[in-house]
Amino acid sequence: MRLSDQQFEQYQREGYVVVEDLLSADEVTEVTERIREYVVGNRTESEFSRMLEPDADPDTFDHEGEPVRKFEGVGMAREDDVFAALANHDEILDVIEQLQGPNLDLLRSAGMLKPPQVGSEKKFHQDAAYYPIQPRDHVTVWIALDEATPENGCMRVVPGAHTDGLIGHDAIDYDTDITITERDYDIDDTVALPMEPGSVLFQHCLLPHYTAPNTTESWRRAFILAYMRSRSRFTDDEPPEWVESLHVAGEEFPGCV
Repeated sequence: MRLSDQQFEQYQREGYVVVEDLLSADEVTEVTERIREYVVGNRTESEFSRMLEPDADPDTFDHEGEPVRKFEGVGMAREDDVFAALANHDEILDVIEQLQGPNLDLLRSAGMLKPPQVGSEKKFHQDAAYYPIQPRDHVTVWIALDEATPENGCMRVVPGAHTDGLIGHDAIDYDTDITITERDYDIDDTVALPMEPGSVLFQHCLLPHYTAPNTTESWRRAFILAYMRSRSRFTDDEPPEWVESLHVAGEEFPGCV
């Protein structure tokens, strides 16, 4: 999988590029079904965690399984063979190597879900704000497993704003949620990115983005993988204990994240 010159330039200029149909229909089905098995309790996670929608009542959730907001943890790619295969997907890694070089670590693995009707918004933020890591250029890979639309919470990005650097964030609502507070972005600043299942968004970690609530009767499921250079280092003397990495390609280097 090679990015065209136009796609590479778009990523550099605007901070993102969408590659359509990168995953096959069979691959999408396999990942979606595996997520469903965790949602309904047919499988139990041990090396990663789940978070329910904070304002949803599991006892009154009128759909299969629990109202899961996300599954989170690099352990997803250690514990589960389907998620491991996705994290090591040849064509995804081909694109990442074009953007970051051959030596790569997996920084994040997450199933990002918006349950029917109760899937909440994710306010404007930058992925880099969660990770005290240099260089601040890791790539977030957002994989559509269902059709992503404006009605169910497709990705919205602020094109080109990754060049503004890291913007101030504050915690909101609950400990794992943050939002940009130094800029007053709104929907008019964004470009909506509707995507078909199997299409993949490659996004710079400093690009501000937002997803709206899911107002439909269907799930909006996506899978996130974030990759960084293997030479990346913590900027803090006492980095968050929950930040971990998994080597996926090229060389490893001592003393790095």
